[in-house]
Amino acid sequence: MPILLSHTSSLERLRSVPPQVDTAKNITQPMQMAQFAQAGDALSEEVLRSAGVVQRPAHRLVPSGRHEGGNDTARIHRLGFEEVPAGLLRAARDDVYYAGPEFTFALMAQATSLIGMVVLGHELCGTYAHFAQFVSGFYERPALTSVERIRGALGELRGLYGISMARRALRWVRDGSASPMETVVSCMLGLPTSMGGFGLVAPVLNYEVALAPAGRGITGTRTCRIDTAYPEVMVGVEFDGVAYHRDVERDRRRREVLAHEGWTIYVLNTEEMLNFSQLRNTVSLLDGVPRLRGSGPVSDAAARELLDRLLRATRFGVGLNAALFGTDVPRGLVRVHL
Repeated sequence: MPILLSHTSSLERLRSVPPQVDTAKNITQPMQMAQFAQAGDALSEEVLRSAGVVQRPAHRLVPSGRHEGGNDTARIHRLGFEEVPAGLLRAARDDVYYAGPEFTFALMAQATSLIGMVVLGHELCGTYAHFAQFVSGFYERPALTSVERIRGALGELRGLYGISMARRALRWVRDGSASPMETVVSCMLGLPTSMGGFGLVAPVLNYEVALAPAGRGITGTRTCRIDTAYPEVMVGVEFDGVAYHRDVERDRRRREVLAHEGWTIYVLNTEEMLNFSQLRNTVSLLDGVPRLRGSGPVSDAAARELLDRLLRATRFGVGLNAALFGTDVPRGLVRVHL
């Protein structure tokens, strides 16, 4: 009988095998839990590794009603549903299924903090992924899901343990983040002051601005993207990371064109993101951006703590490990940022 990987193991699979090379099948029909292996069934190391899962213990979902426990190589989770709704599972191979991104988000709420869930949601709904190993950096990939698709899945999973936490976290997740630091900026700006954020209304991430003919001639493109945008007041905040912004002249021209189009762009770099006072000073310039209804005064102590938690959740400064992927990835196919 096939095994069903879940929790941190399904998340590891989502991270360790980039969509650019993934051959997993989306399961478009409901799956009966009785079809999957029981808690006492042995796990094959070869099977797990071939599915891109190397971290132990491996987390598995099994049908409810059995009482066998886990061991050093397996952590058992019993699902109280007789079937998994359509579209929430994927098959790495005939004998290995795993929770897709929406189901994984719901399951991770059972063991993750609210801030950690918001960060995870940004990653799953964004165009980047952390590596499966706990290291700094990220790689680019298409978005695995969206806020709307996760919301629909949570509606199908009523009664699942942790579902309330997942719904609460999803309220603060935004589609479109392209890097961990963009996620940090989004959360700092858009989370309410009660959670340590600056309490601004939700930004739009990687907002695309259609350029007038003059701007197209200068940039050579029909559109420009703004990392974090407030279109209603034409204000944007951009993060200048080393890898993303090596072409200083191109960035200057792009921002001049956006200014000509009526946009005001504020720029943060890594040093400023790590210096809370500088970050706060930049945010204080966004006085035209509406605040969340009922948002109280910003607490510097709470905001400092949130910034620290976000940086840790996005692995800033953790370091590098050579084993980045769980499968062969041809050189040059996936863009990596370390």
